[in-house]
Amino acid sequence: MSRKIDERIPNTVGKGTYPDYPAVATPWGKLISYQEAARHSQRNIAVYSAALMQVYRILIPTYEERAELICRFSYDRMYATFSSPIGKMVGIDNNNVHPFMAGSFPGSLNGDSGDEALYMPGRVNDFGTYRCEKELDACPWDIIGTELCRATTTSLMGVSDGEAVHKKAGPRLDFHMVEARGAGDMHCRIVAENREKYPMPEHKMWESMGPIATSDMIKYTPEEDMVTDPQYFREESGYKFCNGTCAEYDAASWYRPNGSAGGAGYFWPLFDMLVKKGRINEEDLDRAVHCVMEAAGKAQFGGWYAVEGVRSWLGVPAEMKDGRVMGGFLEVYLACQGVPVEVEAFNKDEVILRIDRAALDQRMPKQSPAYVAYWYGMTKTLVSAEYALWEEPEGDAEKVLRVKIAKKIDKFC
Repeated sequence: MSRKIDERIPNTVGKGTYPDYPAVATPWGKLISYQEAARHSQRNIAVYSAALMQVYRILIPTYEERAELICRFSYDRMYATFSSPIGKMVGIDNNNVHPFMAGSFPGSLNGDSGDEALYMPGRVNDFGTYRCEKELDACPWDIIGTELCRATTTSLMGVSDGEAVHKKAGPRLDFHMVEARGAGDMHCRIVAENREKYPMPEHKMWESMGPIATSDMIKYTPEEDMVTDPQYFREESGYKFCNGTCAEYDAASWYRPNGSAGGAGYFWPLFDMLVKKGRINEEDLDRAVHCVMEAAGKAQFGGWYAVEGVRSWLGVPAEMKDGRVMGGFLEVYLACQGVPVEVEAFNKDEVILRIDRAALDQRMPKQSPAYVAYWYGMTKTLVSAEYALWEEPEGDAEKVLRVKIAKKIDKFC
């Protein structure tokens, strides 16, 4: 087979003729703006994470048990991280937490900046020692499942309790997600309250979504005043994120494509823990991941309108209907997520891409095979059932995920 790469006009041709523009270029010369790439990245990661949620639901069928496990694990994991020196640098220093702030409420700043970085725009309605309130108008993760909505709340509580280790002793806050877009609400809303000042009955950790003591203090934003983009994409904010303690970042320094993790980052470490504890079987996990991810990939482009939509988005020539379509989509998919990819072959007979495994895995080794199954399913509907995508490793397989897209007959697929 040839290792030929079809001729492409390099991005450097004509450089300087027009002003530089932050964008991802498709193999056919169409530019996808930085903002669109950010939105695309976050939503695609959410779709992938939604499929992993279904794996979790297959393996742990009871909602309460599932929710309690992911909430407790997420809290413990974030507490361990943010009570360490990493927490001081990432949570306190990056968010400009002032030395006089005591207790766990400064951790809310980490949630605020994290929301903006993940394309979850909204506003802080209250920020104080005894009460904090954050309202979101949009959330790419709203399709994943309410178990994760609960876990994001308890993970933020773990962040806040962890950061408090580095601060002066002070009141502790109990975090609740009062509304959630993933549950069908118009907004996501997290309210954190100090229980000595605002008493409530004790609750299980998974019951982090529910009533609060200060419901009469909620500040509700009507639909006509809601926003769709983070601060660094809005003129009114000067195209900068700025929090309540005057930490400022622009889009280039604050929004960061998070590789391939997102909501999935809650599941893989949890799966690993459940396997080690004997709660789930590794073979069952691997089988469920493969089957669910392949089906999810096929569903992405099962409708002809979806195929036409992505071809138009990429600028694919009308006559091209081979593996290069999936190869081009995958190049852009990875570029939007900040995962380095090298093109080894790109022609009508085969496409071979070399993907940075560490950037894709994000320290979660089972992520690569899950993505391969996912992309295999996509190939079947975006291109044709005659085509497949599979891993074809070489000597540097520990560092490089080498995938091939080509025609393939498999009587057992």
